[in-house]
Amino acid sequence: MDEAAVGRLAPGLALALPRGPHRGRVGEVRASSMGSSLELHDFRAYQPGDDLRQLDWNAVARTDELILRVRQDEVSPRVEVVVDGSRSMALSPRKAACAKEVALLACEVAARQGLSPTLLTTAVRAERMQGAGCRAVLRALEFDARDDLATALGRLPPPRPCGLRVVVSDFLFEADLPALVSRLSRGAAGCFLVQVLDEEDLSPSGGEGARLVDSESGAALEELLTEDVLAAYARRFEEHQRLLRGAALRARGLLVMAPATESLAALVAGPLHPLFVAGGGA
Repeated sequence: MDEAAVGRLAPGLALALPRGPHRGRVGEVRASSMGSSLELHDFRAYQPGDDLRQLDWNAVARTDELILRVRQDEVSPRVEVVVDGSRSMALSPRKAACAKEVALLACEVAARQGLSPTLLTTAVRAERMQGAGCRAVLRALEFDARDDLATALGRLPPPRPCGLRVVVSDFLFEADLPALVSRLSRGAAGCFLVQVLDEEDLSPSGGEGARLVDSESGAALEELLTEDVLAAYARRFEEHQRLLRGAALRARGLLVMAPATESLAALVAGPLHPLFVAGGGA
């Protein structure tokens, strides 16, 4: 992980925070009336452990679902960064470093904006850290989980309401993508899916004796990488990306791809520009 690159970039950047409240199903709007509702920011679905006193019974009657009132201090100004700790994220040393750099940059920029960054990782030893401790967690992060992000989320506490959630993963696994993205964006006013991909993810090289192997399980997915097998992989990859982009749009999030072969500075100036915008200050 190039911490020096993060240090050079962070002072000139700001996170692209959502301009308005997250809008989802009926009832999920910012309150604008006077009185105590000035504290109200949004609505979200009830999750086990929530305070039942915050249920909005009018919304429950309209939607036939348990809807919770979310106060302003629950949503803003927290920024949550989720890092996929699965083995596929370490397909190459550069891919692992790129994922850490993007996550660290999000945490550092958030802190410089006066926001409160929270880092969650889904490695075998799942971590949740806030503030200055995020850097140490990323330094020590081992991409060693044998399950994918969709499964590993079960080891983490439910997502908490926040202003912005940034999810760093390769998203290259079989899953119900709409359900996954909906879960990742739940309770967030804005959500970015940062897809870190290695050159071999984008275009397997093949060659004599080469095989496709599941990084998590180690199982061979295909026989020898013939031209037909590589063409089939390309078709499946394109369809997977289409479904993932669609799921992000439906959840009012944004998918951005970060090729690990590029430097962090090039990524910020290019594909990650929607997340990291110019305008930071010391």
